[in-house]
Amino acid sequence: MNRKHRKYLILLPVCLIFLIPLIFFVSKTANDQEKNRLSENVRFTRHYYNGERLLLYPQVYGISKKAADKINAVLEKAAQSSYKTAYNLKKAEQICKKKNKKCNYSYNTSFRFMYHKNGKLSLLYNDYLYTGGPGGALYVTAFNFDLSTGKQYEIKDIIKTSYKKVQKYAFDYMRTHEPYSHYVTQLSDVPVNKDTQFMFYDDSIFLVFQDDVIKPYPEGAPDGDPFIKIPKSVYE
Repeated sequence: MNRKHRKYLILLPVCLIFLIPLIFFVSKTANDQEKNRLSENVRFTRHYYNGERLLLYPQVYGISKKAADKINAVLEKAAQSSYKTAYNLKKAEQICKKKNKKCNYSYNTSFRFMYHKNGKLSLLYNDYLYTGGPGGALYVTAFNFDLSTGKQYEIKDIIKTSYKKVQKYAFDYMRTHEPYSHYVTQLSDVPVNKDTQFMFYDDSIFLVFQDDVIKPYPEGAPDGDPFIKIPKSVYE
């Protein structure tokens, strides 16, 4: 092997040391740009399931048709479930009125887009039921999607450490911050499991608790539900 070839062999590892991180950086930058493009392009339309004006649900567009179709199928299925519940409630109201009782039942749905950045989409879908009395019942479903594939995320896909670790973090926060500190006194007051609702945020997630789990709700919280922020370092 001549001197020239030996020189190239010596320089090759040095070049690779600088080249590999550069390739990784360029690839990550391109991936981040694509995620940002998807997040900026996503749009939604409002729909009323089966023409019912109180049963509002969204459909998305502006991303690939395949991803949009998957997301929209999930959202339409949720609206279909709400429609069945509303239909059964209407029948119950009619039976109630036949017994000469004053019955005023209602059922409606609403939604709110909470996050669409970094290629992720999070929205809250609310089912509200009223059967009389001072107030009704609200159930919140948080939907989380990948905008490039349409994949729906569940909390088990996100928490890589353990539910217990996330629960302990949420509990420690709530027992030391008002208004939760007056009501959260033991770990079991803050359930975190496979059914816990969540939504994405920058380098974190928010846990979303139902209105019959933790009270009172902080003033100004969306739809009256407490959101507890969990840093990525806790769940990954």
